[in-house]
Order: sequence, then structure tokens, then C-alpha cells
Amino acid sequence: MSRRAAALLLAVLVAAAAGLLLLARRPAPGPAARHRLAFLRVTPAATGATTPLPGGGATRGETVRVTLFFADSAAGKLHPEERDIAKPTGAGGFLGALFAELSRGPTSPGLVGVLPPKIQLRNGFLMPGGLVVLDLAVDSGLSFGSAEELSIVASLVDTVLQNVANSQRVRILVNGEPAESLGGHVDLTRPLLFLRSEVAS
Repeated sequence: MSRRAAALLLAVLVAAAAGLLLLARRPAPGPAARHRLAFLRVTPAATGATTPLPGGGATRGETVRVTLFFADSAAGKLHPEERDIAKPTGAGGFLGALFAELSRGPTSPGLVGVLPPKIQLRNGFLMPGGLVVLDLAVDSGLSFGSAEELSIVASLVDTVLQNVANSQRVRILVNGEPAESLGGHVDLTRPLLFLRSEVAS
């Protein structure tokens, strides 16, 4: 083997060894980097859709179409209502946006909002395994009848499960703590599934 060929071979080996060292020193990806939970089950709305602003104006941007559940003012059963909202940037933001839209109430005639102003969302999380956690701030002075409480819980649970990808159950906390119920009627001690019996057929 000539000196030139030997030098070239040595250079290739050195470069390969340096590459292996760099790879070995790279930190292993953390759990979040290995597996980011998808949160959007919905599809993008029409291109160029406008997003309403609080002051009454509108801005063009990427939006998604969501399905919200509001109560029928006559029978009390839940009915779906679709609307376009600004595309959120993460699961927590998406849960917050869904709650905000439920709080705004319906636009369809014959439907009524079910979330009292004194119930707010403190935080929302999408956990592995399809569990969504909603931490509600509930005013201690609020009281509910059984039908009203069931409508509140069903509207929240069904809206989340309808829109959040991979969600299977919803756990509701009250003021950061596990609670037996909001007002003594609906069991919140376990994660809840889609309450299809409360949706009008």
C-alpha cells in the first residue's frame, strides 16, 4: 500500500471515530421528545377563514372546526353545534379554547349555554392513556339542581371527547382537588366516558 493510500485510509478512520464520539455524546431524547401526544381530532376549517376578535373585528389565520354541545331549552338534551376557532398551539390551549367557546354559549336558536359564569377552567391536561384532566374553579356559593349539574358535566365531557384526539375519559377536579361532585348529584370520583345518553338522538 502506498503512503498516499495509507494516509487517506487513516483520515477516513479518524473521521469515522469522531462521528461515533459525537453520536455517543448526544443526550438521549426525553419522554416528550420521543412521543408528543396529538391533541387535534378536528380538521382545518376552510382556507382563509376569519377568526373573530374580542373587539368585534376579525383576522385571517389558520382555524379548526370544533363541535360543542349545548342544551336544548325545551327538553334539556344536548345538541351539537359546529364553529371555527383559531388553531391552538398545544393540548392545554385547545382545552382552554373549548371551555371558552362553551362559556360563550350557542348561536343556534333553541339552544342554551350550560356553564355558569362562576365556573372557570383553572387548567387542562391531556395525559398518556387518553385521560383528560379538567381542573375547574367553582364558586363555593353555587348550587345546582340535578338536571343542571348533569348538563354541565355532560357538556364538558362530551365536547372534550368529541374534539381531543386520543381522548377516552375525562377527570374533573374542583379547585385543584378531587371532588365527589359539583353540587351533590353527578359522581366525579372517577374518570367519565362519553355521556351519549344526554345527547339528543
